[in-house]
Amino acid sequence: MNDTPINSLPPGATNVGRIDAYRGWGDRLLRYRIVASDSPRFSLVYLHGIESHGTWFLPVAAKLARHGCTTYLLDRRGSGLNREPAPGDAPGVDALIADVQHFRAHHGNGALHLAALSWGGKLALAAALAQPEYWQSLTLITPGLRAKVDLSLGRKFAVAMNIAVGGGGRFAVPLCPEMFTTTPQSLQFIREDPWRLTCVTARFLRASRELDQRIAHHTPPLPTPLLVILAEHDRIIDNNGVTALVQRVQPRATVTVFPAAEHAIVLDRVDSLVAQIASQLERVQSS
Repeated sequence: MNDTPINSLPPGATNVGRIDAYRGWGDRLLRYRIVASDSPRFSLVYLHGIESHGTWFLPVAAKLARHGCTTYLLDRRGSGLNREPAPGDAPGVDALIADVQHFRAHHGNGALHLAALSWGGKLALAAALAQPEYWQSLTLITPGLRAKVDLSLGRKFAVAMNIAVGGGGRFAVPLCPEMFTTTPQSLQFIREDPWRLTCVTARFLRASRELDQRIAHHTPPLPTPLLVILAEHDRIIDNNGVTALVQRVQPRATVTVFPAAEHAIVLDRVDSLVAQIASQLERVQSS
């Protein structure tokens, strides 16, 4: 299973791809997964959420391959294939953005599209704002640009105190599987996934907050074509807040809401998600 536990593969995952590696920020070796198309027309980089990892996107990537799309599933440092030596950790916001930029350089000069899920939407948008010329399009899936859930004031104070002494302390992510979905098969997978992160470090939480600040303070509109996909019944994401932010960052963005959907549309609405992404790739290529 390419070093991947069988219960870290979501329902419907039949193609686990192949694993390769590149050098990220600080010369850190980062592994990633490739789901290749037999007749490639598009190349897509995928960034996962705070608790998830690249394999959650495997069913989508396999179907995108039939549309001529090769997908590169990047596991964030501290997650998935790159969990060790410090699960849930990141040295800072610059390292996280640089990891994405280093992959872009590693891939070469070929056209690349960028997609991201949930928390990964913050990282993807910040990376695209920093260097929009790197990306042909950006697709944000239930992006964590504005959230309904947060740490309590007490936990925020504890995080701040821990940062003052290095930031290596670990704090529970304020999410539970039932916030993602009520679909039985998907819910069981999320509950049993041994690679799902339930704790992150204070350093990571500081980097997450700084991503928010960089996006909020960015002035020039994003020139990159932007598709945002929301779930009507999302219990994690503030859809109205996300829509308002997106309209400021990219006034021409397309915002689509999946009716009656929950946060984990990457697991529950695979065919609909594939159709939206494939259509976006085709539109951008033909424009």
